[in-house]
Amino acid sequence: MTNETTKTGRIVMTIVAVIGGLYLMLLAPTQAMQTLKIALDQVMLRLVPHDADFYPAVPVLSVTFSAWIIAFVLAGAMLLVLAKKIYDGVKWARAAALGLFAIPSVAGMTMMIPWFVLVLAEYPEKGVPAHTITGMPPAMPIILLGLLFYFVILFADQDTLKNKALKLIPFTALGVVSGMVFMNGQHGVRYFIHIPGEFTTDANGLITANPNPPLFTTPLAHYITNLDHLDWKTFEMVSDQAVYSPQTLALLLGGFMLYIASILLIVSIPLMAMKNKTGWYIATATALATAVVSFQGFIVRNSTEWLQGGLLSSVLLAILLIPAFKQFLIEKGE
Repeated sequence: MTNETTKTGRIVMTIVAVIGGLYLMLLAPTQAMQTLKIALDQVMLRLVPHDADFYPAVPVLSVTFSAWIIAFVLAGAMLLVLAKKIYDGVKWARAAALGLFAIPSVAGMTMMIPWFVLVLAEYPEKGVPAHTITGMPPAMPIILLGLLFYFVILFADQDTLKNKALKLIPFTALGVVSGMVFMNGQHGVRYFIHIPGEFTTDANGLITANPNPPLFTTPLAHYITNLDHLDWKTFEMVSDQAVYSPQTLALLLGGFMLYIASILLIVSIPLMAMKNKTGWYIATATALATAVVSFQGFIVRNSTEWLQGGLLSSVLLAILLIPAFKQFLIEKGE
């Protein structure tokens, strides 16, 4: 990202920073919370009574949506504070704005998937009643506006069209992979924290809380040890003696590690916009780690989501290493 900008370009970026900052502080949190409430309502009333596997989505989405909402407000405030510096043409301020707008771009992506999976999706094979809600989620503007503001900041300099086209690829791939690994992280954490013994089937064939759940002092009550005794697909008891299950490690890395990786990729964006070598090394190492972990998850759990994530991470890794793209991300020789 070059520092050669016109006065008109700086005015546009300043307007974007102010409008985007106000939006993230005042509107995006409400849109995200509305989406969360509808999704949770559908999970608890429509899905969980027919499949206990859906219940972990409640704490997972509650925590992650809340974290994104908090990030929106902080990012919005930072954009407003940086507006004057952006107008003055300070390069680091523009790079920071790029990273701040990456937050709603990635978050908006991660808020779309739960809507399709939990609100709109049909599961007749599980006996789940048809959905009663249609249309796009209230959080839809978050990703659309986030991306719009992100690319305005990215392309607001006087670089050549060829260079802008080349920069588009890595700075888009970073956001896409960040969103993808975060969504796969949701999947991993959901199953990692699931304790099947806390649920049972009532006389009507519906899932309900188990009145006699496993004692908290037993392996079946702990997320690290329960799968050593259960079939990882049916959750039926298979052994009183612990039999090491690779599922636990795959879910830990394919869950919490992917959360961290998603944040690291966002952090790397403003650093690479400044051609700071730290950003490139963070992004490259993260792409490698997420590729390995995602492929591991695919092998262990036969999950196409992690296969897709592994392939996307591999593509990002290649992009970061190709000189035609790398020249815009790190100083030559670093």
